[in-house]
Amino acid sequence: MHEPEFKAVDPRKRFLLWFVPPLAVFAAGLTVLLVSGHVTGPFRHITVVRAMLASKRDFFQDEQVKRILMARGYQVHVTPVGSRDLARTPDLDSYHFVFPSGHVANEHVKARRTGKHAVPFRPFFTPVVLGTFREYAEALVRAGVATPYDRGEQPFYYNLDVDQFMKLVVAHKRWSDYKLANGNRVIIQSPDPCKAYSGAVLVGFLASAVDDNPPQTVADAEARAREVKPHVDAQGQAGEDMAPKYFAPEGPTHAVIAVIYEHQYLAHQLNRRGADKERVLLYPTVQHQSTPELISFTPEGDRIGELMMTDPALRRRAVELGFHSLGWNGATEQDFAGHLTGQGLPEPPSGETGRVALPKAELFERMLDVVGDCR
Repeated sequence: MHEPEFKAVDPRKRFLLWFVPPLAVFAAGLTVLLVSGHVTGPFRHITVVRAMLASKRDFFQDEQVKRILMARGYQVHVTPVGSRDLARTPDLDSYHFVFPSGHVANEHVKARRTGKHAVPFRPFFTPVVLGTFREYAEALVRAGVATPYDRGEQPFYYNLDVDQFMKLVVAHKRWSDYKLANGNRVIIQSPDPCKAYSGAVLVGFLASAVDDNPPQTVADAEARAREVKPHVDAQGQAGEDMAPKYFAPEGPTHAVIAVIYEHQYLAHQLNRRGADKERVLLYPTVQHQSTPELISFTPEGDRIGELMMTDPALRRRAVELGFHSLGWNGATEQDFAGHLTGQGLPEPPSGETGRVALPKAELFERMLDVVGDCR
């Protein structure tokens, strides 16, 4: 009978038997993550880019956008500010790029950068719209100032005749005049026109309703502003962004009609499991499109602008966030309508009836100063 044979195993071999398989799995997984761009840290150099952004900062604050940029080796540090404050900020040189929301601020920044590095990029646009609730949109239909745009049983979009709407405002009409329990006045609530571009655009809408010919002199601009001012003052104290109030779970408690951007509404709808059928958009029959410019001051800013214009993942994400993508030649790109309809939303109005004519930048600035008592 043979005794059982005892074999001593080298401790180094025992260690390798336990350590090598997990190490192989870790190495394979790390390789995949590095290739996909989900791991950076010590394995990749990250360039931190400082940026001052107005309302379109929600693009750069999106988690997917952050991950895409990180995979390309960049992290954008956002300083939030209103467009008009951005244009007047004294320390522009401390940023790699800025991203104001509208034409007036864009031009002001570029004028200040005369003779310095200032490269503009226009990656997308979004119309300025009026967010409201279905029962209030239907009240405006009964008042004869709004009509459904999409012909479903529950339209998401309505056309609003601002000229006729202003007649309700001037007459101090109340929602209760149109079969609603709300006894408040029919007004539009907007961000502060002294700070936010969307608030400034409302001034343009109201001024156009008074006279669709833009003022041509400072005196005319001030006179037009004085006509518009009471209707802006009627809304009370304004903030910098109406979207949080409009999308609050409480519904129409804070803002019955709010000036917002189309992309904010579309992103709200696209991020839900089911469509929000209570919130709808009013499109002024004469629209205004906000075409923000990413204005770069440095090579690092240039690179972010180039990625915004060319990177497929960033451009696809812009559409998913509700923006109309623009190419280098200014033409719309990406299948914006197809993406919406694929998610169960109809295509919104495209502004085919015309655009509101805003005054020249310096005259518009003067109007805003008068309307908002800007300091």
